[in-house]
Amino acid sequence: MWFFRPEKFFFERLSHDADLFTEIRDIFGRSGGRMGFFTAVGAVKNARIAFYDQNRKEYIETFLDGPAEILSCVGNISDIEGDVSVHAHITLGYADSSVRGGHLLEGTAVFACELFGVILEGDVLHRKFDDITGLKLWEHGT
Repeated sequence: MWFFRPEKFFFERLSHDADLFTEIRDIFGRSGGRMGFFTAVGAVKNARIAFYDQNRKEYIETFLDGPAEILSCVGNISDIEGDVSVHAHITLGYADSSVRGGHLLEGTAVFACELFGVILEGDVLHRKFDDITGLKLWEHGT
């Protein structure tokens, strides 16, 4: 278990047509945030998401073309090999009341989005490859 203190809280309005994933990464990077968490609400023009197949240990990507409401987008910020790492899940709602969701990937176009972020104070958690899951997970003992 790791313990942190909040260093900064911020709100940011993301630009129309921006890539949701890269905007989140870049905002934390510009703010000096190497550890943190966030939530976002708004709408997207389209989305690129993924589901992790636990048996094959690979992501199955899906492109969802068309507008959707961001019902929930939550995630955390840590480090992978010296770079800001975004791990986010997104739930999207459609006009017919259907819902789709998964891991947020680069390639999701913002229609309108408001981001609430918290930069945490403390040692940065680093992601390392885990043989059991095939994922880059926080390293124990850091």
